[in-house]
Amino acid sequence: MLRTQLLEQTYQYSVEAYDDVWYEDETDCVLSYDASWAYTPFAVMLEKLERERKKYMGNLNASDIERLMLQAAPFFHQFVLAALRLSIHEMVQLPEYQGFQKAPRLLIRCGEYMDLSENVYVEDQAVPSLEEVEQKLASWTENKAAEEEGGKIIYENFKNLALPELNVTAKDLRYNDFSGSQLTASRFLSCILAGTRWYQANLAGCSFENCLITDADFSRSNLEGANFQGSSAKPVRENGNRTPGLCGTRFDYANLDGANFEGVFLEKNTSFTGASMSATRMPVQYQDQLKFTEVQLQGIQWIE
Repeated sequence: MLRTQLLEQTYQYSVEAYDDVWYEDETDCVLSYDASWAYTPFAVMLEKLERERKKYMGNLNASDIERLMLQAAPFFHQFVLAALRLSIHEMVQLPEYQGFQKAPRLLIRCGEYMDLSENVYVEDQAVPSLEEVEQKLASWTENKAAEEEGGKIIYENFKNLALPELNVTAKDLRYNDFSGSQLTASRFLSCILAGTRWYQANLAGCSFENCLITDADFSRSNLEGANFQGSSAKPVRENGNRTPGLCGTRFDYANLDGANFEGVFLEKNTSFTGASMSATRMPVQYQDQLKFTEVQLQGIQWIE
């Protein structure tokens, strides 16, 4: 995000690629992205504030309005970030992405130019050994410093790993990517799983009891017999901040046969498109609140 572009009302984002020295990379690889679709109300706000400013007879100047608008910029940027998160799986399958040479550990990040940014995708070229994974998970669950920070491990790559019967309790795992991993009969209890990815993962018999699953993506995963009792997809929305909660929790084309959603809180943008839901236990309140096909409605076991 470029604040100068916002004030000029052009709304161009800078898209740049760096090598492992980041901003010291001397080779330019830059293009721009037009994000005006997300910032259309920005111009309306700017015009209205400028009109109101004139009523204060010189007590407010143009720089005061600019400062107010820049303070509001993150509330618009969050929609661009959400769009990137929603499209990233398709993006990394493109021939253009597959064709270029990548660093051993590649990060796709989104944020403000030469300022705070966050990972939306992490790719390791070398598949870590089981010993390396176990060491990372050991420090994750047992390290004293990690415990003092609430056991946080975020924006990490756990794709395509064999970790059956993994047991994790009360950890902050937001935005980790478990896509393609074998996690059968694993237990994630009272964990923060906001924004996590489980695309095409084998999660048969897994437990996600009392977890925060806002914006989690379970698309095309095997969740047969999984337990979501007491979990919640409720977003935090205060003072204009709506992240997480813009993408919606997704179970598209997942196998949810025999899964248990008893006591779960689901937002209206939770998606079950194409999901198999034979004998899925679902609170009856969602029969009208969420979108289900006739086949899904007949296969679901509705509970009071």
